[in-house]
Amino acid sequence: MIWQQLCYHTGVMRTQRLFDLLQMLRRYRRPVSAATLAGEMSVSVRTVYRDIAALQAMGAEIEGEPGIGYVLRPGFLLPPLMFSPTELDALTLGLRWAIRRTDPDLSAAARNAMAKLGAVLPVDLRDKMEDEALIVGSGHEMSQSVDLALLRDAIRRERKLAIDYRDEKGRTSSRVVWPVTLAFFETTRLLVAWCELRQDFRHFRADRIVAADLLADRLPRPRRLLVRDWRKSLLTESDRRSGYNTPRPIGRATNAREESMAKDLVFYTNPQSRAVVVHWMLEEVGCPYRIEVLEFGAPMKSPEYLAINPMGKVPAIRHGETVVTETPAICAYLADAFPEAGLAPAPADRGDYYRWLFFTAGCVEPALSNHAAGWDPATLEDARSFGYGSYQAVIDTLAKALDGRRYIAGDRFSAADVYLGAMVNWGMMTGGIEKRPEFQAYCENLVNRPAALRAREQIGTLISRKAMADA
Repeated sequence: MIWQQLCYHTGVMRTQRLFDLLQMLRRYRRPVSAATLAGEMSVSVRTVYRDIAALQAMGAEIEGEPGIGYVLRPGFLLPPLMFSPTELDALTLGLRWAIRRTDPDLSAAARNAMAKLGAVLPVDLRDKMEDEALIVGSGHEMSQSVDLALLRDAIRRERKLAIDYRDEKGRTSSRVVWPVTLAFFETTRLLVAWCELRQDFRHFRADRIVAADLLADRLPRPRRLLVRDWRKSLLTESDRRSGYNTPRPIGRATNAREESMAKDLVFYTNPQSRAVVVHWMLEEVGCPYRIEVLEFGAPMKSPEYLAINPMGKVPAIRHGETVVTETPAICAYLADAFPEAGLAPAPADRGDYYRWLFFTAGCVEPALSNHAAGWDPATLEDARSFGYGSYQAVIDTLAKALDGRRYIAGDRFSAADVYLGAMVNWGMMTGGIEKRPEFQAYCENLVNRPAALRAREQIGTLISRKAMADA
């Protein structure tokens, strides 16, 4: 009924906008402000107020008011509509991923869902779904002793699990856990659970769960409350002070280790700084980490943070008792601290790796910074005073090194590519580096890596949260 009213009473463009507004409200479980909706729709706040009033007049059960926020009452359904080509691509890709990368039961369910979807689609859309324009490649899967279906069953039925777990040093311990959620990374499956032994939330790699038994005991608390508490445990202290109730981003890439208090990994950052390079590196590493966002100015010069980095700038990390600052040092440290991520060559093959990692730090970055400030060495004598010689020499040397190469150090992606790739891509975006074919080919291969995309998404979220807090 509402959809017919929309089409009758409004123009086509406004009809689409009102429908989009309903779709947005469906995504939020809690009241969302008009300012947030306006930002997503690229319209004014006043337009959102008018559109919500129009939808309410047509019968949409939207609760709330200006200054507080709006929420669509649970159970309200929109009329069935056909998928757009992009929506169909998203559904097909997701189902194909589930078929290729999950346990046999979930894979079979995804196949059945795909068959049901194809059965109700028009012929042209069904052909599009089946033409394999988007495919999921094979990934490295770690062998697992425990069937993931058992873990999913425990989560669904809200029952305790008794597990035998082998840590990174090969030591096995027996634990009783309360399963909260199961995370599917590219090559690793991670069980999030409350551990009775540690009296805290823990992240268990499924490939290290040696044995698991479903117990008769139900969870002492509803799982939805455990999920809420787990998410709160992921908040930074600054998030709690700011009133955020969404989780901080955590590493979601491959080969995640069990998080322990002794090896807590903390990332100090500002999403609008050079720290974005380390953010990408952390996603490549794949170990869960905690984010502490610091504002420029007083927060970075506070005694607490100066104890971490006396320079009073970001990025910095704290891994257990170890503190590391400076982007290239952090990249090199993380590659060595988490060798299973494969981000550093074998010690005997690290010549190019060290050379270009520190060429980026000692030549590329200062040359770009000085060039942007108009401080290029003007004479041969001036060039001798700068460690990198001249801006042009740095750019020409780099172009020659990258010509025809997929990676800067050998035939595998490494931490050196994270640092150099981020620097070259940023230089081309800002105009500090000309868009030579060698640079474009190199960066195109890197900036679309899954970890880089995840990092950019998280950075965008952090920036948006800051904008909302300041609004």
